[in-house]
Amino acid sequence: MFSLDISLFYFLFNLGQSLKINWLFIFFASYLPYFIGFAFLYLIYKTKDVKKKLYYFSFAVLTSILSLALITQTIRFFFHHLRPFIALNLTPMIVDNSWSFPSGHSAFFFAVAFSTFLISKKWGWILTGSTIIVVISRIIVGVHWPSDILGGAIVAYISFAVFYYWLLPPQKIIFSSENKEKDNSKDLALIQEK
Repeated sequence: MFSLDISLFYFLFNLGQSLKINWLFIFFASYLPYFIGFAFLYLIYKTKDVKKKLYYFSFAVLTSILSLALITQTIRFFFHHLRPFIALNLTPMIVDNSWSFPSGHSAFFFAVAFSTFLISKKWGWILTGSTIIVVISRIIVGVHWPSDILGGAIVAYISFAVFYYWLLPPQKIIFSSENKEKDNSKDLALIQEK
């Protein structure tokens, strides 16, 4: 275990204990993720173009599956990292008994937040900020090490990059059809001029 990881964990855990607002950290760690999910689904719902709506939803679902179900679970299968409240014999504010590295919440919700940037930069930053609050709260309540959170964020970014740059690049899927429609309308206008 890295001493920096332990030091940063104790700093955040003790800060949470001293502030006497456990209910707020429990809320952020357990219930704020629902806001992230509902906000993303609302943005999908508000998207007018059906093709873009389907693309955004599929992109986020596939990125999240790769991030959480495939990469995170594969790492956890081979790398057994105890949660801090177990390793340090502490009383956590909430209990989670699976392996801790990488953080599933971090991997999943950062994947959703990164996917949101395709729809709206403003909402992408809002959901990224909300995810940061969630994952820091999960350190404060005693269920994750800081390295778990960083590992989950890296897994989410890799998953996002795989789909964004290789498997489902938006410029080839969404914008290529829009460009074809513009080219077709230009060709039609040229034909009508003749």
